[in-house]
Amino acid sequence: MNRSKFVQLVALLLFAGTLAAQKPQEETIYIKSPKFTTPLIEKWINEYSKKNTQVVLKIADKQTAPNADVDLVISKVSEDELQPGQFVSYIGRYALLPVANTQNPTLDKLSKKKLNNKRLKELFFEKDILDEDASAPSKNDLNATIYSGNNEESVASAFASHFGYTPASLKGKKISGDDIYLLHAIKKDPSGITFNNLSYIYDTDTRQLKKDLAIVPLDLKKEQREALEASNIDKTIALIESEEIDLIPVEAIGFVYQNNNPEIKNFLKWILSEGQTYNHQYGFLNPDQKTLSAELEQINKQHNNNLTSLQSK
Repeated sequence: MNRSKFVQLVALLLFAGTLAAQKPQEETIYIKSPKFTTPLIEKWINEYSKKNTQVVLKIADKQTAPNADVDLVISKVSEDELQPGQFVSYIGRYALLPVANTQNPTLDKLSKKKLNNKRLKELFFEKDILDEDASAPSKNDLNATIYSGNNEESVASAFASHFGYTPASLKGKKISGDDIYLLHAIKKDPSGITFNNLSYIYDTDTRQLKKDLAIVPLDLKKEQREALEASNIDKTIALIESEEIDLIPVEAIGFVYQNNNPEIKNFLKWILSEGQTYNHQYGFLNPDQKTLSAELEQINKQHNNNLTSLQSK
């Protein structure tokens, strides 16, 4: 190689090195999510990535992040349980409904005498031995097998807590694994009744209740009952977002994170604004307006505090 070509080669290598140094380095943020929320999280990731190419967002699993730290975690932890430096941002909600196989003979009985709060508790929960009426014979005439989840990510704890119980108080059979298996169980067992989130009991493509499933009749106002009987997820979401119904548990979805990464806060701000447009599509409720405002205020306050801290250094 002559001297001229050598100089040109060196120049090209130096130029390429300069471009590489100038190109912003991508950051990877790992997100841990229960399986039933994963489709919504993936949608948020895909849409946000179109606007911000400098950060890579990935669902953390054994393949993508076997040894990596998780930056965002969908968790049931309350604000009182947060560790120092941790924050929780509520970015959505999910609702739970009781469902049965359409062939379940219990549905005929319940169409005449629907589940009110008392009958629902008698159907799903063991009696508390501390209750004054614990020794009284049960008036529950519903012959059904209850199925519930049996792991940390199950909605069983949210369902039980809403009615003042613990998951251990749930009657019937406990199913390990993801809560989707509860629907498989009642499809095989015509006597089975369970409860699940909207994203599992409805087909989010057709927007209709999944085949062979029926919502267990609840003792509601006529208009509320008609909305559920339409078997349409959009009508159900509209009902639950507009009214607080005691017989329908609603639980917040919260991301737990450390307050030390501006990219995480940028992503959360996007979810709380533009990302909310995808919640209904995947069977989830939006936070109420008061919560949305409070969450955005919290993140903006953290951002301003971080800027002040950097400027003072």
